[in-house]
Amino acid sequence: MKSIRPMLIVFAGALALTACAKQGADPAKVQADVTKAQTEGQEKIAVAQEKFERAKMEANATPVNADAGGTATPAPPVSVDAPPSTALVTTDPAARLADAQFDLDKAKAEQAYNVALARCEDRVGDANKACRDLAKSTYDSAVDSAKAKTRMVHP
Repeated sequence: MKSIRPMLIVFAGALALTACAKQGADPAKVQADVTKAQTEGQEKIAVAQEKFERAKMEANATPVNADAGGTATPAPPVSVDAPPSTALVTTDPAARLADAQFDLDKAKAEQAYNVALARCEDRVGDANKACRDLAKSTYDSAVDSAKAKTRMVHP
């Protein structure tokens, strides 16, 4: 009887630790969240890419209109939809291209951030916090880099 009692205590302790241990999210749910973040991110990237391509075509185009005197004058720029993150609406094609590039870079950074956050859900405690902190710092760095490129055009 004395030899069974220590084994029962050890078994009960192990069972209690197993029951109390926190576990990460269900792997299937984590994968579903990752897939959702990737899909939503790709949609945002596609919209930003389309705006970037339009701005690029506009910046490279030099259409001219013939006035009554027969001389050519530059046509007024065609307005590209101003992205919500752009504070200034400008008629300068190079500035609009830089703004569109910023929006594209930011959309890519947001997708990477949201996917990383979804992947962090399979971790618990300090590992989850460290994962989230790394994702946030990576996102902030990418956005800061995109802003720096835009500042070259918008001083």
